[in-house]
Amino acid sequence: MPKLLLFLIAFSLPRLAGGQVPNFFVDGSRWVYNTWESWEPGQQFSSAETEQNLIQGDTTIGGVLYGKLYTVVNFTTTINLPWPEPDTIITGQYQAGPSFIRYDAVQNKVFYLPDVDSTELEIYDFDLLVGDFLPMQPSIFQAGMVDSIENVSLFGTTLKKYYTTPDMSGAQYQDNYILEGIGGSNGLTYFQPMYSVVSGGILTTQLVCFQNGDDTYAPLTGECPLLELVSTKDKADESLTVLVSPNPTQGDFSVSVAEGLLGANFMVTDCLGRRVQSSVLGEQVSFATLPSPGIYFWQIEKQGRLVGSGKIVVE
Repeated sequence: MPKLLLFLIAFSLPRLAGGQVPNFFVDGSRWVYNTWESWEPGQQFSSAETEQNLIQGDTTIGGVLYGKLYTVVNFTTTINLPWPEPDTIITGQYQAGPSFIRYDAVQNKVFYLPDVDSTELEIYDFDLLVGDFLPMQPSIFQAGMVDSIENVSLFGTTLKKYYTTPDMSGAQYQDNYILEGIGGSNGLTYFQPMYSVVSGGILTTQLVCFQNGDDTYAPLTGECPLLELVSTKDKADESLTVLVSPNPTQGDFSVSVAEGLLGANFMVTDCLGRRVQSSVLGEQVSFATLPSPGIYFWQIEKQGRLVGSGKIVVE
C-alpha cells in the first residue's frame, strides 16, 4: 500500500504542476484581436483591422521546438477627403507567417521568433510581481509595468491576471492585462495598450477572444469569429508565406518569403494607388525603406498571378 500511494502521488505531481502553470501555447490555439487607429479632426487617414493568430503545427529550429504561428488580417483604411467629397474606404486581407512561438515550462516564459534568421525575443513572463516591468513594452507612453495581480477562474483552473499600468484617467484599466498561460489583451506578440484620450494616429489593440479546443474566452461578445483566408490556397501553405516586418515601422522593413516565391515581383503603392517601389525578390529575405510616414499597400505577383498582398504602416 505505501508503494502504491507513493506511485499515485508521483503520478499526480506533474498534473498538479500543469494546473498551477497552465500552457495554452499549443497546436490549434488561436487569438483574435481588434486594432484601431485614433482619429482627430483634420487627420487624412485612419485604419482598423481584425487579426487572427493561429498555432498550426510545429518545427525544430536550432534544436529548439517551436509552434508555427500563422496570422490572417482583415483591414480597413479610411481616406478622409475634403468636403463635399465622400470618404474613400479601402478594405483587404493578407496573411503572414509562419513565425514561431514557444512556451518554456521551466522558466514559465513565452518566447517569439519572427523568422528563422532572427533573434528570439522574450514576450511573456508569468512569474512577475507588482512593480515589475513587462518583457514587451509599448512603443508610446509608459504602460509596461505590472500594476496589480488577481486570480481568476478560467477553463476549470485558476490563472493569474496581470493588470498593467493604467493611463492617467484610469478609464481603460480593466482592458489592459495579461492572462497567465494565454497572453496579452493588447496584442499577442506586441503591446499596444488602450488609452482613454490620445492624439490621432495612435494604434490600440483589444482582445476579442482566445480559443483552445472547446474552451473559449471571449470578453467582448461571447463569440470567437473565425478569420478564413479568402484564397484557394490553404493558409498553412508554406510555399506562399510572406512576412513583412516590422509593421508598423519607422521606415526600414524586411520582406521574408518562402523559397517558392523567389523571382516574384514585390510592389508597394501609396493610398492613391501610385507605385512607390517595385523589385524582384531574389533572396528569401530582402530589405527596403519607405522614407515618408503614411499607409502603404504591398503586393506580390508571380507569373502574372497575385499571390499575396497587405498593408504596411510607416510611423
